[in-house]
Amino acid sequence: MRVTEQIDALEASAVDAFKYLVVTRAIACVIALPILTTVMNFSGILGGYLAEAAISGMSLRLYLQRAFSLIDYADYVPATLKTMVFGFLIAVVSSYLGYTTNQGTEGVGRASTRAVVFSSMALIVINVVLVKLIFFLFPTSLT
Repeated sequence: MRVTEQIDALEASAVDAFKYLVVTRAIACVIALPILTTVMNFSGILGGYLAEAAISGMSLRLYLQRAFSLIDYADYVPATLKTMVFGFLIAVVSSYLGYTTNQGTEGVGRASTRAVVFSSMALIVINVVLVKLIFFLFPTSLT
């Protein structure tokens, strides 16, 4: 949007381009990633049931009872909160690099590549920090 002067047009229209573009994307990522994680968790549970039912003929009730008997909120909540942090990080890095891009379509391609690389590297580092923090705050999830 910087390259095609759309951000300049927003600012000329007295719209705060940062709030309109960056903040909304950050909020959307913070909300969407935990939802996506939850959907994928349930998809994994469903896939596990289908595999178990095909192999051993286990009933859905017994499968869910055994699967959820080992899961506690201390297992689910920290991992879901991590995805909120990841969504915020991805949104901020990508929005910053997209907001400050220049040099036409070539610059947009470079900014996209840099956003993926920087987000990936930052996610690895932040994941290490968050895992240590989660193990400190939720010591029951160690076992």
